[in-house]
Parts: sequence; C-alpha cells; structure tokens
Amino acid sequence: MTTNKAKGGSSSSADCQTEGCDRPIDWYCRYCKGFICTRCSKKPCGDEAQHQSEDFEEMYKLCTNKYKEYLDGKNSAVSGLSQQQKRLQEELASDIKRMSEATPEQLASPEIIKITADLPRKQKLLQDISKQLNQAEAFQSVDIKSMSQQEFITVFDKLDFDGYVFAVTDLDRITLGEKCEVISDKKCYDLDVIPSGQILIGKKDGFDICDKNGKVLRSVKVNGFSITTVQYYKSKIYTLAKDYTKDSKKRKVMVFEMPNYTESASWSLPDFGYISMLAVNNDKVYVVDCDAKKVKVYSLTGKPISDFSHSGFIDPIYMSSCPPDGVLVTDWQTGLVYKINCMNDQLAWEFKVKEPRGVFCDKLGNIWVWARKSKELVLRSSDGKQTKSFSHPELLKTGVDFITGFSMSEGELWLAAYSKGVMRIEMNVAPAK
Repeated sequence: MTTNKAKGGSSSSADCQTEGCDRPIDWYCRYCKGFICTRCSKKPCGDEAQHQSEDFEEMYKLCTNKYKEYLDGKNSAVSGLSQQQKRLQEELASDIKRMSEATPEQLASPEIIKITADLPRKQKLLQDISKQLNQAEAFQSVDIKSMSQQEFITVFDKLDFDGYVFAVTDLDRITLGEKCEVISDKKCYDLDVIPSGQILIGKKDGFDICDKNGKVLRSVKVNGFSITTVQYYKSKIYTLAKDYTKDSKKRKVMVFEMPNYTESASWSLPDFGYISMLAVNNDKVYVVDCDAKKVKVYSLTGKPISDFSHSGFIDPIYMSSCPPDGVLVTDWQTGLVYKINCMNDQLAWEFKVKEPRGVFCDKLGNIWVWARKSKELVLRSSDGKQTKSFSHPELLKTGVDFITGFSMSEGELWLAAYSKGVMRIEMNVAPAK
C-alpha cells in the first residue's frame, strides 16, 4: 500500500519508527504519535495498550482537508481577534495605571474595587485571545507543499484545535439526505466522535466504542449506572453517570483515560432523578444542577469553581460543548437555548426553540437542536443570523420522540434517539457560489 517514500511535497524517508524495523509506513498511531508498519501495529503501544492505528495515507488526506478548513476559519477571524486584543490591552493598561495612581482612600472606593476584581478576568481573556492569534500565525506559516506527509501529520497533531474559530456558512447550502439509517435499536443517551473517527455511545451500564458503521469494537462497563453524557476532551472521556436503581437520584462524573479507557477520576454531583448532562470546554466541566436551576462549574479533576445561574432557568437539562469558547444549555420549559461563554462564564446569547431537547455544535459552528413539539431538527448559523428547520419523514417513521444527543462524522449526522436507539442521516454542504 505504501512505499518507503512518503510524498507530500518533498520526499523523505518513510520507514517504520519502531527501533530495529525498516519496513515501509502503513499506519499512524493517534495515541503514541508514531508512524508504524502493519507488523509493528500489532505490538503494544505504551502501557501495554493497543495502537490507535489510522491508515497513513488517509490520515494525511484528513489532516490536509482539516487544515485548510481550519485555516479558512482562522483567517476570517484574525482581524476581529486583533481588534479585541488591542482593546483589552488598552483597557488593562488604563486600569493598572488608575490602580497605581490611586490614593489609599481611593483604593477602597467601589470603582477601584470593581476594577481590581475584574482584572483577572480581563487578563485571562487577553491570554486566550493571544493564544488563538498565535495559533493562527502558526497555521499561516505552514507550507504544506514543502513538507513530507509524516512531517505535516506531526505538525497537525501538535497544534491545538480546541480554539476553532468558524466562518459563517449559508444555511441554504446545507441539506439532509432522504435516508435515515437505524444503527442500533438499543436505548442510548448521548454520543461523540473521537479523533480516530470511532463513535462513543452512552447507554445503560456504560458506553460503547464503535466503528464508523456502528459496529461495537469495545464496551466499557459502569455497572448500575446509565451514561447520559459521553464527551471526548484532550485524550480523555468525560461522562455523566446516573444511578438507575429504583428511587435513586445519585449522579457522578466519571473520567476515563485513553486508549485503555481506565477510570482516572470521579466526583459526586447534586442529586437528580432524571436525564441530565454535562459539557467540557476551556479546561472546565459544566454540569446542570437541575433542581437548583443552575449550571455547576468544575475543574477537570472535580474541584468546584463556580455556579452559573440565570433568572430564566426552569428546567435546564441538555448540554453540549460549543467550540471554541462555549457550552450550550437547553431549557425545554422556557423554550430557550443558551450559550455560556467559557472565558468568563457569562451568558453569550440565547434563542427560542419550541421544547428544545438535545443540542449540538457542528464543525461549521452551526447549532443543531431537536424541537420535540414540532418534531423538527432546527439549525442555527454560527453568527445567529440564519435559522432553518428540517422535518425528516424517514426519521419520523421510526417513531422518534426524544433526541438527547448529536454528533457529526464524515458528513453524517448521528442522533442519540433515546428509546429508539442510534440513527444517522447524511448531511450535504453544497459548494459556495
């Protein structure tokens, strides 16, 4: 399949990186970041784990396409980020000057106290913006044609894609295929796609790892608990586990290390007797505290950080990450979808959907919501200026009532349809005119 030369622009040696092996490269491991041959791919990959092997040439194509997509989004956002960076720098310089020139009496004034309290937030926001600009500069400086395939894959995998900035897509370009494929008829709550392309499916007593066709490759057992959220974040799997024994309202966060899916952390949550969800972004874990009508914010290891409250909350239940800087919450009672800005944990925006349930932010930055009352998939553009609804006849024929989770894989929309199982629908994006 592969020769001993990997041609991505300039040719370079492409021998297996396993010590003592000089066979041609066939695979790239997403875990150890190694380029290996087929024989060596069957050997353990650190800590006796199996390699997370990706076809070498397919991985290069994936990286190239994702790089170009990412770069387009970054280029469109650099100007706005630069202006925001300049404004924050000027504000911080002015604030620090006012604090340094203040008399002891003035330091106790409400105005100076407010400036002092707000200083860490502005400094953190400036750091985040500067980080995104540095990432954009790094991408802009990469010359794909001058790099070998393995050099480009290595650069691609080292760069942080959590700071994705989206270009707005005309929703008229987005259509759904007519077919709705039932992948599994077993009850499920949530799903996500990991970088290898495998699908995580949250269910009763644990979660499954499936291939892109829904075949179960591995099951992770969590006996006595339903996994109502499953999310990949920085080589770990974050789950919300609900005790399903009769009359129990116990919940907890459980974190699993890849590639062995061993539990590495867990912590208890406020009780709640029904489905609830979490979302992870900006190195924080956001969990709905439904009875208290708020969202609790934790560190990645479970240390409480803060609470997010909103006067409009009645039943905040469903959540999803919203890169680059947010998490989404739906409240079916108020008919509102909220975005929380993870930079400052403040409300970014809200919009109305009749009885919203599951919610998801796709790779184009668009927001998908299941509107239970109208049985429609509602799509909102990344800038909030466009909305579009899809009533899908084949989906409705399955008898679907709740869609509790979404994900996207290779142009297909995957749906966690609760009691109706897992479904997928092809999504098409027409070329821009």
